[in-house]
Amino acid sequence: MTTKCPHEWLRPETELACLDDAEVVVRCEQDPAVSVSFGDRHAAVHPLDRRMFFVVRAQAPGLDARLESVTNFVTGRGLARFVDELDFRGWQGEQRWVNADRDLKVGAVYGARGHIALTWTLKPWRSVHGDWEVAVTTWLEAGAAKDDLAARLHDFLTADGFPVDYHESANEFH
Repeated sequence: MTTKCPHEWLRPETELACLDDAEVVVRCEQDPAVSVSFGDRHAAVHPLDRRMFFVVRAQAPGLDARLESVTNFVTGRGLARFVDELDFRGWQGEQRWVNADRDLKVGAVYGARGHIALTWTLKPWRSVHGDWEVAVTTWLEAGAAKDDLAARLHDFLTADGFPVDYHESANEFH
């Protein structure tokens, strides 16, 4: 059954319900024209299908890329945990996170003066528009700004109406 939502999404294999219009925007502290946003949350209607879908949008001067149907499973709070666990005191090299479908990747590098560079890579694996990939880097302060982003992502990924107990599932994956 094909379900069309007010956001104009079409997912023929899954009946979806729009959850709300919540949005998380990550703006680069060095260049506010560079951002990554998360929005348009949807949940699978079938009670045994415990997936959430959302849009990730990357913007920079001359760039506006939109990746629809990024999948998050009911127990998948990996992105919020990944950001939350980045050490404000720093680390060597790059830390990486990737979602289950491998269409959203995040690399984190600790930079000078207590700031973190987050490189967000969008690469759809099921696009009818061909193969494409885009990456933008946002910088944020490694303390309070990083903690605020982790909390906002946690709230976004644990939407009301999307059944999850973050604290119970967090122990499953450590």
